[in-house]
Amino acid sequence: MSDETIFEGGCLCGAIRYRATAEPLRGVICHCGMCRRHSGAPALAFVHFPATAFTWSGTEPTWFRSSANAERGFCARCGSTLAMREAVLADRVQVCVGSLDEPDRVRIDDHVWTRSRIAWFDTRDTLPRFSRNSTAVASQATGDD
Repeated sequence: MSDETIFEGGCLCGAIRYRATAEPLRGVICHCGMCRRHSGAPALAFVHFPATAFTWSGTEPTWFRSSANAERGFCARCGSTLAMREAVLADRVQVCVGSLDEPDRVRIDDHVWTRSRIAWFDTRDTLPRFSRNSTAVASQATGDD
């Protein structure tokens, strides 16, 4: 394994660290209301890593059930937004791009839940946009609240 396939990150205080030893499966920018509330930002970027190539070190995140189908992970000590997990995507770990040590190394594939985008927040890229879920992965999300 080369250093190029190792991705590391963690929370603001350093209590939670993680390591992925495989290339990301995909990256997404989500504009839904739950992601905005979870992050305090106008949108939240996630990158998906295979669960078999991912490990938490130090303290594991605290998980909050944000809907019937998803949980959001954060550091209980410093409050950093770190991850999301969905039962339908149990084969992967979704981490927040901003928690990576080197976020420039990952790619974003598309924008989802754009129907909930804040009007004044407009990114100038050519990535595909989906008013709800992307067609690239299964999802059980039914709303954006």
